[in-house]
Amino acid sequence: MAAGALLSACGAETHPNDPRPPVPQVLSVSIADDEILVSPRVVSLPGRRPMNISQNEDTTINQADQDAPAVVQIAVSNLTSENTEMVLEGPYETKQPMTPNGSGGFRAALPTGIYRVSSPASSASMRFAVGRSRVSSNSDLLTP
Repeated sequence: MAAGALLSACGAETHPNDPRPPVPQVLSVSIADDEILVSPRVVSLPGRRPMNISQNEDTTINQADQDAPAVVQIAVSNLTSENTEMVLEGPYETKQPMTPNGSGGFRAALPTGIYRVSSPASSASMRFAVGRSRVSSNSDLLTP
């Protein structure tokens, strides 16, 4: 009886229901001699909603912290025949080395803003935007 009384006193009285962080979005980048392609052109666009099944189409979408950087998984493919690097410029900047005709990827936390992707092996560059909408992963099934 005394053990039950001691165990009931453990733990917090209230449990905040903070939204879970968003599931990382995927950004594809391909580098060729005369062009660079980025898809999608806009990440975390306000108003862009994930698909709901029909019975849930009028429910609200849980939002995560809009001021937190958007976690983006960037998949890069080098379609040129030379060693090069992918250069990402904007509020967050990085350079990723690329092998000839190779692919790679990395994860980055990108603040809201306009970004430019370029490469010394390509004569082109391309821009993409990161918006402020951060959809929480609270309603995603099978998410750790």
